[in-house]
Amino acid sequence: MKIGFKPAVVTIKIVILLFLHTAILENAQCVIGSENSDFLKYVISDVFVGELTHTIRITNPTQRRADGVNLYVPLVGNETARHYVILYDVKSTKDYSLISDSFGNIYLYWKNLTILQGQTFTVELDYRVLSFSLTYTVNSSMIKSYDKSSELYMKYTQPEELIESDNAEIIEKAQEITRGVDDPYVKVRLIYGFVVNYLRYEIQEDERGALWALENHVGDCSEYSYLFVALCRAAGIPARIQAGFAFQFVGQFLKDGHMWAEYYLENYGWIPVDATWRLFNTMDGRHFSSIRSVPEVIPYANYYVNGTEVKLLDEQNVQLTALQPSMFDDCFFAQNITIAIQKIEQTETTILLGKIFGVSLIFPTEMRRMEQKLREVRIYIQNAIDSWKNSAQIANVNAQTAFENAKKVLSDVWLLIFKAFAIYMAFLIASSFIVLFFVRHSGKGFI
Repeated sequence: MKIGFKPAVVTIKIVILLFLHTAILENAQCVIGSENSDFLKYVISDVFVGELTHTIRITNPTQRRADGVNLYVPLVGNETARHYVILYDVKSTKDYSLISDSFGNIYLYWKNLTILQGQTFTVELDYRVLSFSLTYTVNSSMIKSYDKSSELYMKYTQPEELIESDNAEIIEKAQEITRGVDDPYVKVRLIYGFVVNYLRYEIQEDERGALWALENHVGDCSEYSYLFVALCRAAGIPARIQAGFAFQFVGQFLKDGHMWAEYYLENYGWIPVDATWRLFNTMDGRHFSSIRSVPEVIPYANYYVNGTEVKLLDEQNVQLTALQPSMFDDCFFAQNITIAIQKIEQTETTILLGKIFGVSLIFPTEMRRMEQKLREVRIYIQNAIDSWKNSAQIANVNAQTAFENAKKVLSDVWLLIFKAFAIYMAFLIASSFIVLFFVRHSGKGFI
């Protein structure tokens, strides 16, 4: 990951967090419309609620006054099921505006700033974060064919700067990797396997791009992502860059950004791949994206400064801290989804316990039914997460239904376990009586 800024040459990269206008909370209570699915696309393993603080400092260390300084800060958009963020405070001594591009990237923009000699201009963005650790459960039989005339398909299979998917070398490599394969999911798996085995991690000071990575066998998170996306596009699979921050643990301070990728499957949507971190079809709850291909306003960057010839110094600090679920929103969705997922995890653990104690051998049909019911509960969770940005009411109904159904499944599984133990105990007692009977009668036979 490259970081840093020079007015003429941008070598920064990547990003921040999830942007959701406060108005979405208001609209969510009145917009009715659900994206409910009747099959399981992904499984949630964890929920995180916290605060993300992004601070940018631009200092004028010279003896010259810096006029006409422009600052752009990209904000995260809620386009995937992995995180929601509410931008609830922007601390700045100057006014700013909102601008956007055709790819849905949104930016805060400070125009024509003046930074006097020896002074520092500071911006702090504070977000409330709701994020999920998840794993996609892709079933090839559920994948629909691409609509190659759709805007999405055409947009995300075209080459772009640093993603040279129309280059002859990249096309030839994509064909070589996927030769004889028609299933798009299998193609993606082969491309991912090639990238992680072909490239060697080495930090690059500049943006190199997919072709450079293919020719040089090295790169950092950017080149891993560029090459993966370029090969997918060359193979006819929509793919895009995600740029932002990735935390290894809660409480970590970051000075730097991160880049990963997503590929698109019909009926599943955008699926995450972080080749650098060896994450395929799975994502932790500590990846937050603010730029998707292509950033039309600025390069891939956490922030971007231009408009002056004065040599400025800049730095950023980003921190992720935990909060109570009740502090995320006024609709209590974070609370409801958290307790529902906790109940699902309890149920899953209890089903596993039942299997360990052989309940599946005694009640095979009932245990299969419990597993199916748990799968249905996970679909309610999935629908709750997918629908929250459009309707808090529908999302909360799904979350509450998931909790109640999980609680019922948990109770039923415990009942099966108790029944199994009762059968074991009855068998043990009966066996003891039989053994005692034969011991006594055998003893009499020797007198």
